[in-house]
Amino acid sequence: MKVSKEFKVGLLVVLGILLLYVGVNFLKGNAIFGKNREFYAVFDNANGLKTSNEVQINGVKVGMVNAVNLHPQTPEKILVKFVVLDDELLIPYGSYVELISADIMGTKALDLRLNTEPVSESKFYQIGDTLRTEVQIGIADQISEELLPLKKKTEELIGSVEGIIKSINSFWDTTAAYTIDESLYEFRDGIAKFGDLANSLTVLIEKETKVVDDVLQNTKSITANLASKSGEINNTIDNISAISDTLAATDIKSVVLETQKTLMELNEVLAKVNNGEGTIGALLHTDSLHIELMQTNQAIQDLLNDMEANPNKYVHFSIFGRKIKNN
Repeated sequence: MKVSKEFKVGLLVVLGILLLYVGVNFLKGNAIFGKNREFYAVFDNANGLKTSNEVQINGVKVGMVNAVNLHPQTPEKILVKFVVLDDELLIPYGSYVELISADIMGTKALDLRLNTEPVSESKFYQIGDTLRTEVQIGIADQISEELLPLKKKTEELIGSVEGIIKSINSFWDTTAAYTIDESLYEFRDGIAKFGDLANSLTVLIEKETKVVDDVLQNTKSITANLASKSGEINNTIDNISAISDTLAATDIKSVVLETQKTLMELNEVLAKVNNGEGTIGALLHTDSLHIELMQTNQAIQDLLNDMEANPNKYVHFSIFGRKIKNN
């Protein structure tokens, strides 16, 4: 049987299309003859993760990244879809996916960390489940983190050096030199004024020396008087000490008690007087003595008036001894 050229060309085209389909799906990580085992992971930042990056377990490729897109419900998150090519690989609960740098060039990959802790009942993620995620700090990030403080210090050092250079340039500038000359003149004037002030202080001290000498002389006299009166001062101190000892030896407590007792008795007497008890109380609270005194005073006044009006009635005086008859 003779095969025509058209058949051969058509067969080659079909085989090419089939191979192209297989290759594209292989590159995408899709299963060719079976169902894809797709899982999801959510990250805050993709950090350079791209489609067709590897999914690894301890450095061994077990799958590929199918899609890296914004999360449809929370756009600030990144939704990553990846497939696991090994149909016999089961992912137990507690496993997670870590975003890592697969090589020194910074190529990103997903590292599948399987949970190896013993459990009473084994449960596994099913197709379409979302795994917990973590992000590993890459070498570039670590280097950047280490070099950032050094970069800041270098910038500060460069700024300081620039400031020094500007200061040196301004020093040699004509305007700056003129300013320095003015500053030197002002400094010289300040020194001259300080010298004048020192001279004025010297003159003042010379004028006030006599006053200081008088004060010192008076102080010396006072000290001499105190020294000459030291005996009397000692006697005074001894007398004060003796008085203090006498007061200390005196039974002050008994004196205070006696005084309190006397004051209490006096208060009782005053209370009785205020209540009208006793002679003094009767005199203070009754008007009889006052009335009697007023009556006696009035009688004496009447008597004196009568004696003044009729003296012969009370005094008989005659040179010849003749009696005067009363009318």
